[in-house]
Amino acid sequence: MSGSAELEKFIDESIEQSRRANYHPTIFIGMRKEYGTVEAIRKLVVSGEVQAGFRRLEECGLLKWSLEAAVLKFPEEFTLREQEAARWRLEQAEKN
Repeated sequence: MSGSAELEKFIDESIEQSRRANYHPTIFIGMRKEYGTVEAIRKLVVSGEVQAGFRRLEECGLLKWSLEAAVLKFPEEFTLREQEAARWRLEQAEKN
């Protein structure tokens, strides 16, 4: 399942911002092609472990372009559980 046009645009820009910071989210790009944007985000956001991509975006100061940020920016696309997981992960990053 693909997301709304606005979500798709946000994710495209997220990937572009990542590339400008010399980070290439190849795993997510592959998952996006295989599962669609929303399903790929779901799989990664609810994963019990913090993804390497999230840590890399944090290092680059780009958490506003993270998948977790996308979940909170487009809540209508995601379940409450997914939103809570995204919020928790971003809150933990702010504490560090």
